[in-house]
Amino acid sequence: MKSMLPAFLQKLLNRKSNGLHVGIAIHKEVVRVVMLEQGEKGMLLNTHFDVAYSSEDQLPNVLETIIKENDIVSGSISIVLPSHRSQSTQIEITELPEQDIQEALPWKLKDLISIPPLDMVCDYIDMPLQPFGQTPKAQIIATSRSYLQKILEPFHDAGANVLEIFTEQFAVAKLQRSENTAQLVFLQHAKSDAIILILKNQQICFARKIRGAEALNTMTPEQIQMGGTDNVAVEIQRSIDYYEGQLKQPPIKNVFIAIDSANIQAIVDALDLSLPVKSKPFSFDEIANDLQLSLKFIPALGAAMSTVVERHEEDVSE
Repeated sequence: MKSMLPAFLQKLLNRKSNGLHVGIAIHKEVVRVVMLEQGEKGMLLNTHFDVAYSSEDQLPNVLETIIKENDIVSGSISIVLPSHRSQSTQIEITELPEQDIQEALPWKLKDLISIPPLDMVCDYIDMPLQPFGQTPKAQIIATSRSYLQKILEPFHDAGANVLEIFTEQFAVAKLQRSENTAQLVFLQHAKSDAIILILKNQQICFARKIRGAEALNTMTPEQIQMGGTDNVAVEIQRSIDYYEGQLKQPPIKNVFIAIDSANIQAIVDALDLSLPVKSKPFSFDEIANDLQLSLKFIPALGAAMSTVVERHEEDVSE
């Protein structure tokens, strides 16, 4: 997505940084921040916090305050867009424009994405796995150019170092550490659609949004035991069936549940009884030692970890 941004945003994305790694995840009513730094034995949590806001018009001021009060101007910053501010679709790879793809693609998507073409910033990825016997497809991710300019203006004004902007799905993928093993992640934030991801080697092999699962966050143990997770179990099983059947992949062994709920263990236990694969709470154990974070900080943590990878790759190339 970098190459499709206005000139001042591209300049913002090409700056050098110090050893502080900052992930900023924008959600519908809250901004969550995770700051990491390199320790002798791995990454250490510097700080984490969230800031609530009531309207989108307040976002620039909220972000400006976060920048000023937390000394992150020289850090490596990645930003996660809120789920309601990004859209995705698939088109056949043969339908991708051959020339001027950055300018032509929005017009190609005008009937599939509700963002006006003149305001659309989009990018695409080739899916690592394709259904057998079907024409290969590309996954398109789109957002609003004017929205990007609004949220990035405070960073530009401060001279802050934004390395990457991506969606929640890609932030979560940055946290996968197991090699050559597919893992399913079910992610649910308050007041947001749930996301089902199947990840392998930090690549997204399958992704879909699930509507109607918001009640999970506030269910009581009694509601969970009375079948409150049944619909979620069905959606997870459908996703597994597609991955293993249509994509002809080896069986998935673990399902990781990331729900910001006081009753997360009851939810995991209920799903573990309903599904043929082991269900577990999403864990940070493989990411950093003694990392005590609520599951609601997963996207912000993934963003912060992405800057660790970015810096390592730059150091090697230099």
